[in-house]
Amino acid sequence: MKEFIEPIINELPLAKAFNRIICKLSLLRTMSLPRTFSDATGELAAFKMQSYYETVLWEKWFHGVFERLNEWENIINDYFDEYSGSWEYYALSKRLDAINEYGSDDDEDYNSDGSIKTHDISHEQLKYHTVFSDLYHDCVDIVQDTKPDNLYSLISTLKANSQISIIDILQQVSGNPGKSYILDESENLRPATFADKVEIKVSEMVEADDLSNLVYLIAQKMESLTAKIEAIYRSDRIYQDNRGLLKGVLQEVSKILNLKEWN
Repeated sequence: MKEFIEPIINELPLAKAFNRIICKLSLLRTMSLPRTFSDATGELAAFKMQSYYETVLWEKWFHGVFERLNEWENIINDYFDEYSGSWEYYALSKRLDAINEYGSDDDEDYNSDGSIKTHDISHEQLKYHTVFSDLYHDCVDIVQDTKPDNLYSLISTLKANSQISIIDILQQVSGNPGKSYILDESENLRPATFADKVEIKVSEMVEADDLSNLVYLIAQKMESLTAKIEAIYRSDRIYQDNRGLLKGVLQEVSKILNLKEWN
C-alpha cells in the first residue's frame, strides 16, 4: 500500500492542476492508510478503509486521464503524419505488425505457402487494427467507465479540506496553542494574525471551488470524447477515414491538456 498519492511527472497545465489536487488529498491518504491489524477493527475502520479505497481510485483516475489524453494525441498525430489519415493504410500496417510480432491463429491471415497475406484482406480481418480500436479500450477501464457523478466524493473532500486548518488541528491535538507564521511581502516570517488566517481560508475555499469545477468539467469532456470514439468503434464507420472527427478530437485533447478555451 502506498502512503502517498503519486504526482504526475509533467509540466503541462493539466498535470499541474491535477498535482495541486493530489497535494490537497494527500493528508486523507496518509490518515486513512491501514498500518496494523487494529486499523481493520473499531468504529472508524469502515470509514478509513472506504477513504483509502477512494484515494486509490482517484489516483488511478488522475493518472489514467492524463495518460489517455497523451495516448489519443500520439495515436491521432501518428494516424495523420505516418498514415496520411487513411483508415485502411493504418489498419493494414497495424495488422501486419501484429502478425509479425505475435503470429495469428486465423488461417485467413496466411497464404498457402505460409507467408502473411497482404492482398484481398477483408474488413473483418482489419476490424481490430483500425485507429479506433487503438483509441478505444474495449475492457474495464477507469477512464472510460468513470462518470462525472462518480467524482462527487472527490469534490466533496476537496471542499471539506478547504475549510480545515491543519495548524488548528495540530494545536488542538497537542493542546498547545502555539503560533503560526506566514511569509510577508518581503519573504520574512511573521506571526499570522486572525485576518491572515481568514484570508488564507477564504483563498483555499475559492481554490477548492475552482479545482472542483475543473474536475467535473474534465470528467464531462472525457465522457463526451469517449462516447464519440466508442460510437465509431462499434459501427461500420471504423472503415472510413473519419478525418474531420479525429481532428476535432485532437483539438479537444489539446484544449484539455493545456486548460484552454473552456467556454
